[in-house]
Amino acid sequence: MIRLSDINKSFNGEVVLENINMEFEEKSVTAVLGPSGCGKTTLLKTAAGLISADSGSITGVDGKRLSFIFQEPRLLPWKSAWKNLELVLPDSMGKAEKKALCFDMLELLVLKGYEDHLPSELSGGMCQRLSMARAFIIQTDILLMDEPFQSLDLKRQGQMINLFRDLWIKQKPLVILVTHNVQEALLLSDKIYILSDKPTVILREIKNPVPFEERSISNRQLYDLEHEIISKYIIRD
Repeated sequence: MIRLSDINKSFNGEVVLENINMEFEEKSVTAVLGPSGCGKTTLLKTAAGLISADSGSITGVDGKRLSFIFQEPRLLPWKSAWKNLELVLPDSMGKAEKKALCFDMLELLVLKGYEDHLPSELSGGMCQRLSMARAFIIQTDILLMDEPFQSLDLKRQGQMINLFRDLWIKQKPLVILVTHNVQEALLLSDKIYILSDKPTVILREIKNPVPFEERSISNRQLYDLEHEIISKYIIRD
């Protein structure tokens, strides 16, 4: 478990995070849902230990393998698809073993036949799938996702969500998903923290009542919960 206790963070005198207390459990997906600019990415980086809080404590990160999926794929443009994956694999693996693992992962992410293509030769959705492959290929302990589906159209978002679910079920890392998309949070997460505008505080913590395998956009419980979240926390007078 990762635990954030009494976290406070300011930039240039502006309070961004105020007295944040959160718990992220192993083998689960937790969404951090809030408006644009409220400090979600700051919270994500603080939880990962990439930036320091002004006060408070973080436990459960030390010694763990971390992977990121960002809003943009952040691939090396001069390396092929499989070479972008090879980069994150440990030196202890042999060359042939690395290549076989990379090709297998690319096939899982519907990128078979594009192994030797450069990122510039791939579509935006394909590059984002490649970014997801890179995050999962190292058998990560903690996966941090910073609005990874934001730049995709609705069809591509749905495809990425389904691919993520397939990969997560195989490995079940601890996932922190930052998003402002309510439906995305409900489809993927076991727990949701809803954040306010800055200075950011936690408005509500919600446990997802629908089991992971049963979540879909047609599920009535999720539909009702989505409507409740939007009406109470997103559309406000």
